[in-house]
Amino acid sequence: MLSFTEVGAQPKQQVELFCGADLYYADVNFIRLYNVLINLTPGVKYHMGHDWQIAVQAELPIVNDGYDKRYNMIRLSYAAVSKQIHFNKASQHFKITAGLFGSERYGGDVQWMYPVNSWLLFNAQLGLVRDWCLGFDFDSNTECEFGTKWHSLALIGGRIWLDPWHTELRATGGRYLGNDYGMECEAVRHFKHTSISLFYQLHEPTSSVYRKRSHKQTGGFRLTVMLPPYKKSGKKVVFRPASNFSMAYYAQSGDGTMQSYFADPEDNIRTNPVDVPWGTGNFEENQPVDVEE
Repeated sequence: MLSFTEVGAQPKQQVELFCGADLYYADVNFIRLYNVLINLTPGVKYHMGHDWQIAVQAELPIVNDGYDKRYNMIRLSYAAVSKQIHFNKASQHFKITAGLFGSERYGGDVQWMYPVNSWLLFNAQLGLVRDWCLGFDFDSNTECEFGTKWHSLALIGGRIWLDPWHTELRATGGRYLGNDYGMECEAVRHFKHTSISLFYQLHEPTSSVYRKRSHKQTGGFRLTVMLPPYKKSGKKVVFRPASNFSMAYYAQSGDGTMQSYFADPEDNIRTNPVDVPWGTGNFEENQPVDVEE
């Protein structure tokens, strides 16, 4: 019989107010070196207790040099509620999220993590989403769209933790939002407050508007730098910057290849998507604290 036990929960309520910035750039123009888009990303997370959370985030455009004019709008970029469920004796951990996700998708998402032992973990993700966008500017322009076509995501993978080197080996594969199939292998090295990875993707043949030939392989790197304060606060109301700075580089990615979405506004390669005491979940910066009375 499975027993239901919550781990990593904040039994009392807490509100986190945070703000970060997004930088997008593309070398696609012979006149300018780069097209550049910079947004501020203020957000709030309301921890309701017992592993329930509501999160909302917006995008405030600061610089748009070369990108479409629609990105001059102030937009809602994320608004969702999530619940974590932990079956400790069976080592089964779930996170269920519903609402408006990043990458302009809305719907439902379920993530599963199964730590077999201290060095092996299995994980999976299921999602059913539609397209959406909400935005406005001070010139009376608005954008409001909620698509009707469903897109499904089904991924399964595993992770190996090499403790002496604080290194993870990850493999993930499955079906992505564009009805395409692919797989990814990634090696992640974790330093103090910083993680960097190299990844390789194998996918269905795809082409880009900037490349004449189709290709089946993509590679690159990802970087996450955690921002202070590094320890979680026990205060009822917390003001902080975004939890991390993240960036990614794809050597040759096609249009619509292996599309996904962000089910958390501060998603990154360092923090486990579910609160599990495995790998980086044991790092001090990811340890839960009780909220003060």
